[in-house]
Amino acid sequence: MRRLRGTAGLLMLGLVGLGGLSACHGGEPGQDGPSAKHREGRSEVLRGLMASKETVDPKALKTAGSEAKGAPAPAPEGTGGSGQQPRPMGWAAGRVSWVGDDELLFVDGQGQEQEVFVDEATRLKRDDENVQLRDMSEGDEIRVTYEDHGQEWIARDVEAVPAAPEPGPDPQAPPLR
Repeated sequence: MRRLRGTAGLLMLGLVGLGGLSACHGGEPGQDGPSAKHREGRSEVLRGLMASKETVDPKALKTAGSEAKGAPAPAPEGTGGSGQQPRPMGWAAGRVSWVGDDELLFVDGQGQEQEVFVDEATRLKRDDENVQLRDMSEGDEIRVTYEDHGQEWIARDVEAVPAAPEPGPDPQAPPLR
């Protein structure tokens, strides 16, 4: 009887031990390999070890940190904090051949007709005074600073110089014989 009690006690102790072991695994029966949670943990540790051996650009860390927080990434250097990528800039000069509602056509120094679009950010000037697009007229000499958007130019600054009148005869000059 004593022997039966000892065997029953060992059996109970074994069942309790298996129950505790089962509780450590989330109550799931034993599997052939590690659980997905354990594999993810191992992967995270390995990624951390590999990352410690890499050299990282501090700017990339700053960008990655703000993205992880849900904040917008900082603007790249040289944009003046606008957050927009810089566009290729250029300038041209010529004589206005047509004025539209939101665009200008002009003939540049090489005789090529160019089209430039005007938006709300475009600064239009004539004789150092701000003007509207409708104040521009055919024949005005202009200097345009623009952003190149591939198929179109968007004007940033347009400076107009009124067309000079054709020089006529000088009334003070002596007559030609």
